[in-house]
Amino acid sequence: MKKIAVMTAGGDCPGLNSVIRAVVLSAAAKSMEVVGVLDGFIGFCEGKYMKLDKKTVEDIESLGGTMLGSSNKEAPFRYPSKTSPGEYEDKVEWGVKNLKKNGVEALMVIGGDGSLDSARMIDEAGMPTVGVPKTIDNDMVASDPTIGFSTAVENVVEAIGKLKTTAYSHRRVMVVEIMGRTSGYLTLHGGFSAGADVILLPEIEYDLSAVAEKVKAIMKGGKRYVVVAVSEAAKEVGGEEVVSRIVADSFESKRYGGVGAKLAHELEVLTGHEARATVLGHTQRGGAPNAFDIMLGAKLGSYAFDLVVSGESGVIVGVEAGRLTKMKYPKTREARLLDVGKDDLMRTARDMGVFFGVS
Repeated sequence: MKKIAVMTAGGDCPGLNSVIRAVVLSAAAKSMEVVGVLDGFIGFCEGKYMKLDKKTVEDIESLGGTMLGSSNKEAPFRYPSKTSPGEYEDKVEWGVKNLKKNGVEALMVIGGDGSLDSARMIDEAGMPTVGVPKTIDNDMVASDPTIGFSTAVENVVEAIGKLKTTAYSHRRVMVVEIMGRTSGYLTLHGGFSAGADVILLPEIEYDLSAVAEKVKAIMKGGKRYVVVAVSEAAKEVGGEEVVSRIVADSFESKRYGGVGAKLAHELEVLTGHEARATVLGHTQRGGAPNAFDIMLGAKLGSYAFDLVVSGESGVIVGVEAGRLTKMKYPKTREARLLDVGKDDLMRTARDMGVFFGVS
């Protein structure tokens, strides 16, 4: 094998550049060329590449985002037509043929569930691929944790820490809306580590009246403020998630958002205490990766490279209990949710008095 390619797809997160660097340096040690596919599946479908070598990846491991660019909308099997606006084309075979025409013999795709489902199709179309899982949501079955999750938790903790000072000053209830889609890992880990009083997760429908009573009890007990960490997809008992918009041509068309403002207004009415909502949004996935994500990215990038060189493909690499693992591309996309009855951090939080929205 003389030439391989690497790409990042889906939403960005800290640690992606560490994967890219590990692949490039591992390839350089074997005198192999590496092609970087630009802007996710846009580059795959339009033949946009760049050469990667030791110089281009120098010191990138500590940089956030991805040096190759990404996109969380375009899919190679349903790519917007350049000649017929509003219509779509299947560009998988074209993308595979173009990579092969450029001498590429294998591809590593760094992405989430949607992106790696496309990687599976590329593999089945004749370009050997290995997937590397990344998402701040930590909701992929292939790896626990995923690249980007650890740094995102730290970003949440830092943000809530800053909100506490103004909450204390004004005796306020601070409702903090946290990403994670239908999985509560980021809200649980970030909220607990930041000392949130109430944590509301997608996996547990919350009782609004019970949350209001808890807030009143905390304030009556002498604390000057309350922090409520709420997942963007959390919902009231018998209710629906709050959706901000639908993006029809995206891997994940349903975009959650607004539960924080809704909940803050309701709590202010029910408790009589001033409440403010803060949406952490994309600050959670921004900035430089922490040491854990740099190391995780490097380990998974190196492992993916080793598998490619050995002739193995059609798998996603990951870690489980600290050990490197691999699994075949799944045929269906299914988010890994919190097991609220068995999760050790849930048990610890409950023991320490954290309220999860139901009495």
